[in-house]
Amino acid sequence: MSLSKQIWMAAGVALLLAFAAPVGAMTSASGADRDLAGESWVQDLANQATAMLGNPDTTEEVVAAEFQDLLVEHAALRNFGRSTLGAYTRVISDEDFDRFVALLEQYGTSVVRGRFSEYSGQTIVVTGSSVDTRENFAYVNVNSDVLDQFGDVQASVRWLLIRRGQDYRVYDLTVETIDETATFSLLQTQREEFNSVLSGNGGRIEALLDYLRQRIREAGLVPAN
Repeated sequence: MSLSKQIWMAAGVALLLAFAAPVGAMTSASGADRDLAGESWVQDLANQATAMLGNPDTTEEVVAAEFQDLLVEHAALRNFGRSTLGAYTRVISDEDFDRFVALLEQYGTSVVRGRFSEYSGQTIVVTGSSVDTRENFAYVNVNSDVLDQFGDVQASVRWLLIRRGQDYRVYDLTVETIDETATFSLLQTQREEFNSVLSGNGGRIEALLDYLRQRIREAGLVPAN
């Protein structure tokens, strides 16, 4: 399994237990430097998703549909998509970018479809946040721990939110292994993967779209475009 699929799966679990600029180092913050509303926003998502996943009548189809809704409603998917393209964002047309975002949404959903049978009582607990304020928006870093049913930490998830006014969107998720030996950013992983596809195909955007279509077909779905 590719690293990007592993990270999408981890992100999917995080978003369903919970779910521009690169992720910087996370730093501890005092209460005055925290975004308590952002922390509550993430924790509310976690509580809603925990209730859904804990329902014995929940099916994989329902979970997949919920994940797609979360991508649309709570993720800064267009910002994320622009950043994954790197320098190629300067050459993609508006029409092709719309097609790319539609396929990216479907790709993320298709990757995580089979993951949720592994849910066994995990919860997410928000542990703090820090804020990087810009002119018209802010980046909000929210730290959280994924706990098993016994309350032991399984992993740490760092959320990078974009805040405009009182509106929050998830821009990136970074998963840190329990032994702290590895840290994986979904944004960085996808940027490396997509740029590899583009550079290996003469920078042709259609090659990247075909790549996403193929990954979607492999999951048994029909590409959106």
